[in-house]
Amino acid sequence: MTQTKPIITVDGLTKAYAGTPVVDGISFTVKAGEIFGLLGPNGAGKTTTLEMLEALRPIDAGRATIDGIDVAKQPKQIKQII
Repeated sequence: MTQTKPIITVDGLTKAYAGTPVVDGISFTVKAGEIFGLLGPNGAGKTTTLEMLEALRPIDAGRATIDGIDVAKQPKQIKQII
């Protein structure tokens, strides 16, 4: 079996609005070529998570990288590759 490096890495991602956590320390990896879905009820933080990965919302805590690029530190580069 061939090992593929993660294309998306999320570690402890957190977002809160007015002190209420909407994304609370989630972690996952997605490898190149892998199909991945975010499932959950309304208000579970799926859209907020994707918006943080797209550098459309600031990350309160944790770290996210796409293809080795840090989403929080290099948002312009993230937007260019997406």
